Amino acid sequence: MAREKTRLQFGKYNGDEHWGSELEILGQDAHGLWLGGRKGTEVSKPGTSQKVPCNHVVLIPDEQWWVATFNAEPAGRSRTIEVYVDITTPTTVNQGEAFTIDLDLDVIKRTTGVVEIDDEDEFEAHAHDFAYPARLVTAAREAADAVRSMIENGEAPFDGSHRAWLAKI
Repeated sequence: MAREKTRLQFGKYNGDEHWGSELEILGQDAHGLWLGGRKGTEVSKPGTSQKVPCNHVVLIPDEQWWVATFNAEPAGRSRTIEVYVDITTPTTVNQGEAFTIDLDLDVIKRTTGVVEIDDEDEFEAHAHDFAYPARLVTAAREAADAVRSMIENGEAPFDGSHRAWLAKI
């Protein structure tokens, strides 16, 4: 049975369109809205697209400054990424679309267990070039630090909660 889909669309603070994809709506729990993508799902932005190399689930938490992607198997750079968290503005979910502004910072958990904050140079450049307000800079940095701590400490939803959702794909 086919599931209802929604478009997860990321934008940039300057108004540019960023990555987006059509994902299956898997359901909602105390952590937020769970979406699923199958191996081969197309992810695109103006001028380019790519196929996702594995099944994955995306968590859109209510009123949080992040969106998390949990891979069923390693994917991404050197196929070593287990969890990839985009630091974003809180996501707006309307009929047929979930929209958020990507704030450049990413928290990555590698298959080795290493957790790191990535793209700080891009964040600094865009904060200057796009004139991020001070409150936005503070919120993004606080979100990145909080997510990193949650992942390192195995706190929900980074405690394996995603596995039940992956099983639905």
